[in-house]
Amino acid sequence: MQIIVTDRFGIEAGIQIQIAYVVISIHDPSRPSANVPRQANLRDVLVLSFHDADPAVYATEEGPPDVQEMTSEQAVKVWDFVDRYRSEVEAIVVHCEGGFSRSPAVAAAIAEGLGLDHRRFLRNYMPNQHVYHTMLDAFDARQEKQG
Repeated sequence: MQIIVTDRFGIEAGIQIQIAYVVISIHDPSRPSANVPRQANLRDVLVLSFHDADPAVYATEEGPPDVQEMTSEQAVKVWDFVDRYRSEVEAIVVHCEGGFSRSPAVAAAIAEGLGLDHRRFLRNYMPNQHVYHTMLDAFDARQEKQG
């Protein structure tokens, strides 16, 4: 399984992938969702909306009142999506607005959950730690449920 990270521009430009893939599309709540071109190998798109925010940053100061952080429910949706398509596709593309914080955090967690090398996302990007840990917590909760 390949996990690919990109930004809004890259996904809207029509990233060229020659194998079956799905897209996890993350956008800011104040912006419309990205226009993901329908291509022959694209199987489905999961659209999520949350800010690039980490509540730990606001631990000592009050953050903006309208910040929407990634929720555990959204993380569960991602894992449900991955589980639904993991035997049908060869790649998961994750994008956010800038492609350097939210999408690498989701990609790193997915890679870790699937037993793939997740360290490249941690090394080469600045993953949002709240998003990363929310994804891992949801994965762990799923594993406990499944026994």
